[in-house]
Amino acid sequence: MRAVSGTVYLVGGGPGDPGLLTLRGAALMRAAEVVLYDRLAPRASLRLAPAGARLIDVGKAPGAAALTQEQINQLLIAEALAGHVVVRLKGGDPYVFGRGWEEGAACAEAGVPWQVVPGVSSALAAPAAAGIPITLRGVARSFAVVTARSGEEFAASDGPDYHSLAGIDTVVFLMARERLAEVAASLVLAGRDAATPAAVVERGTQPGQRVVVGTLRTIARDADSAGIEAPAVLVVGPTAALASPSAAHVSELAGMRILVTRPPYAAAPLAAEIRSRGGEAIEAPLIRIEYADVDLGSLRSHSWQWIVFTSLHGVRGFWRAVDRHGWDARALAGMRIAAIGPKTAGTLRSLGLKADLIAPEHRATSLIKVLASEISPGERVLFPCGTLAREETALGLRRAGAVVEELVVYRTSPVAPSGAALRRIARGIDAVLLHSPSAVRSLIENDVPIGDAVIACIGPTTADEATRLGLRPTVVPTVYSDAGLLDALESHLQSTHGAMA
Repeated sequence: MRAVSGTVYLVGGGPGDPGLLTLRGAALMRAAEVVLYDRLAPRASLRLAPAGARLIDVGKAPGAAALTQEQINQLLIAEALAGHVVVRLKGGDPYVFGRGWEEGAACAEAGVPWQVVPGVSSALAAPAAAGIPITLRGVARSFAVVTARSGEEFAASDGPDYHSLAGIDTVVFLMARERLAEVAASLVLAGRDAATPAAVVERGTQPGQRVVVGTLRTIARDADSAGIEAPAVLVVGPTAALASPSAAHVSELAGMRILVTRPPYAAAPLAAEIRSRGGEAIEAPLIRIEYADVDLGSLRSHSWQWIVFTSLHGVRGFWRAVDRHGWDARALAGMRIAAIGPKTAGTLRSLGLKADLIAPEHRATSLIKVLASEISPGERVLFPCGTLAREETALGLRRAGAVVEELVVYRTSPVAPSGAALRRIARGIDAVLLHSPSAVRSLIENDVPIGDAVIACIGPTTADEATRLGLRPTVVPTVYSDAGLLDALESHLQSTHGAMA
């Protein structure tokens, strides 16, 4: 039976980088049945919610509230009284200009259990991401955090106490973009030197972060010239001069919109790596892998000299069948194992199997070449593969004199991008990551609108298929891994930008 009342969790989502969500916050998101989220709550964190959870946008954009605060309070209470686990996901910290205390008080008054989960406030994170220490020994030993926008509970003329703020070493203004000129002028009128360093950090910790440095006299004009937009944080004080405008561009991927086409289970770590480099990962799986139920009854009735793996899915599909039969590595006793590349060999190692032979290049021709020098005519080769396996491997081995049995252990099916993914793609793509020939074919068959995006292929086989179908792959790494692919993409962008400079 469901409890009489659920619980409301006021979760601070952090400044925007999903990696800055706390472990407690992430755990609650995974357990949530209802999520009410703010305009500035990190959207990537919403993916942590279970598939059946209801996601409700209650964000209040300036001048256009989706729901009033009272309506939000009542919705939290109603969902909790219905017995749901309710997460109120907020940007930053719930108690730093987040109305968290008011929502908690409303729950308490209604008899609804509630808890607050602190988050990383942009007041601290945005300056740090821009290289600005808000305190510094011998330079700044006090700081204040202020909202530049008047709240509903104040008169329109009310604002910060600039005379008090003028004497504080570092002042951080949140929601400052619309009032930069007003804030700077007010501080100067209150006695702050117009030459005091000031910095504006746009989209702190997020893809597209930008930093503009000036003084109180120039900062509004500097921000306008740079086209700085909200959300932005203003930092005033001597340490603002230490800001690094390049802090947001430690990676060439910063601000890039990158299409990730791998299946969901493989896309998550790649997307996380893209975000860690400052890019925006747009996940749109183009293929689906389904492992087949394979009968290995004949495996022990033949004498196989070799077993050849040309993909990690071949390894996983075959090992799944071995496990279903209640066997272990002893089932491969007497066989030599060949792998097409280090990633496939690594998958074998994770299962306690060591490849006897690894192709120097991640392509069938390289594997066939090295195997041909090892295989004697008439030797039997087991080839676990997928439904779309290229005939090149089996044919090449047969030409080398081997007796090859192809064992289909997985099926590859094309998948059309979801409507949500297509809407994100329609906003523009800077690069596309392709990890298999089948993904290339699915991209073409589904007519995915990639414009003039950079085409990055995991290896030469995938690049060959892309070229055959009319694409122009410009990035192929020498290390066939996710990290190698992103490194190669960064190198390509760096050389391109250098040529344009």
